[in-house]
Amino acid sequence: MKKIDNEDCKKYISIYADIARVLSNSNDVEKIYELLRGQTISFPQKLYSKEYMRDYIQKNYGNETAREIASFLGISDRRVRQIAKEKE
Repeated sequence: MKKIDNEDCKKYISIYADIARVLSNSNDVEKIYELLRGQTISFPQKLYSKEYMRDYIQKNYGNETAREIASFLGISDRRVRQIAKEKE
């Protein structure tokens, strides 16, 4: 596994160079290239599934504030409280 430095990133076009800087591994960049090349990809703004968010809220509501949970999950305080009430 070869670590990537900024000089090595210059061999890639911009998006792959950005990925290389984050991954710090040229093998992983090339795996992503092989898997996804030619595709147009859009990443959703939400990272977590509804099921995960519901479970996380049910486990942590009361131990953490709605604001802390919302910040972690990328949703609103109001939505955290709504999901927390669903279990009741």
